[in-house]
Amino acid sequence: MDLNLKGKKAIVTGGSRGIGHAICEQLVREGASVAFCARGQVSLEKAEARLSQLGGSAKGSIIDVRHGDKLAAWVRQSAEALGGLDIVVSNVSTRVEPSSPNWWQDTFDADLMQHIHVKANAAPLLEKNGGGAMVFVGSIASVLTTLPAYEEAYGAMKAGLVNLVGQWAATLGPKGVRVNAVSPGPVDFEGGWWDGVHQSNPAAFDRASKLSSLGRMGRPEEVAKVAVFLASGASSYVTGANVRIDGGLLKTANF
Repeated sequence: MDLNLKGKKAIVTGGSRGIGHAICEQLVREGASVAFCARGQVSLEKAEARLSQLGGSAKGSIIDVRHGDKLAAWVRQSAEALGGLDIVVSNVSTRVEPSSPNWWQDTFDADLMQHIHVKANAAPLLEKNGGGAMVFVGSIASVLTTLPAYEEAYGAMKAGLVNLVGQWAATLGPKGVRVNAVSPGPVDFEGGWWDGVHQSNPAAFDRASKLSSLGRMGRPEEVAKVAVFLASGASSYVTGANVRIDGGLLKTANF
């Protein structure tokens, strides 16, 4: 299937590893030019090197997305450097330790407010370019009511994000901008959160792996392929959707 992405211009937050990097890689493979951001210099440079080996155009910048003014500037500068903007993938997520004195505020800034800043600054640029697509990376934690105590704030923010995606799809659709979400279940990759669990508590990792109908964790590229499809012209009549990518972990009908 031709995703019609050759020559498209995309920005991705949190593109140095995991799901975000897999999305960057998939976009580059499909012929898009990509600007991405990350917090760490070393991981960013490694990601740039890996993406350059694919023969595409990918440029990374060091940005902490919790700083709204810096994030807004990066969105504008990236679109200018790319020569326009067609695709936006807002991917950054984190798990703030409950022991933090600012647990709820930090989770709010990292897992909800930064997506709001991305939408606010990128949507006008997409409209100016004649339309485009936005994809927000959520989590199945948005609909779970039985969560580990340390994910209480995280789940609430993801639920808010999914609601906003629906609102933004309704308001931006008439302007030619499609807005969708993907909600992964547990995804394992080297250096990721579940990789840490695997190392420190193999029994817990094994139990979590068996929760899905497929009996295993997901992989970053499995999320990336769905996200890039939603960002592409191949999904031109899809907006306001929240696609679960959890291997059948949730045992409910998804209407």
